[in-house]
Amino acid sequence: MSLPIPSGTYGIDTMHTQLGFSVTHLGISIIRGTFDRFSGSLTVGESLVDTSVTLEGEMASINSGNKMRDEHMYGADFFDIANYPQMVFQSTSIADSGTGYALHGELTIKGVTQSVTLNTSYNGSQVFPMDQSMHYGFSAQTTISRSAFNMSYGVPMVSDEVKLQLEAQFLQPAAS
Repeated sequence: MSLPIPSGTYGIDTMHTQLGFSVTHLGISIIRGTFDRFSGSLTVGESLVDTSVTLEGEMASINSGNKMRDEHMYGADFFDIANYPQMVFQSTSIADSGTGYALHGELTIKGVTQSVTLNTSYNGSQVFPMDQSMHYGFSAQTTISRSAFNMSYGVPMVSDEVKLQLEAQFLQPAAS
């Protein structure tokens, strides 16, 4: 089986993509944030075995809508961006899950690499009318443990469980 996309390498459309997270505070409210700067690519092969995804988020671009909170997250209590400026996901395999895809990979945050699975759905394709390029949409999400990435500060005030979400558009390969 393969993705319903022609083989090739696709760049992420950062203008029409959101890479975000959510975490519970005091067990009573959800704090959401995004990465304002990130990059990524999708390489589609003849089958899912030959297909891969790479994503990188710039930790200094985290935006939760509160400057004081964001600056605290940049420090050693959370992301220690002076020493670990990037979050990186590299897929290791993709499998048909029946309702979408199980995107397995290695996620590195704060110098710690953990295996994760993103529950992924293909949302379809559409021609972007501004430049006639083909765009392919995906949604993906997973839940991670902050403490597994050496970020246990403030648990249980801030939940250990963090939801990561990706709403992505990838662009068709450039014509050769």
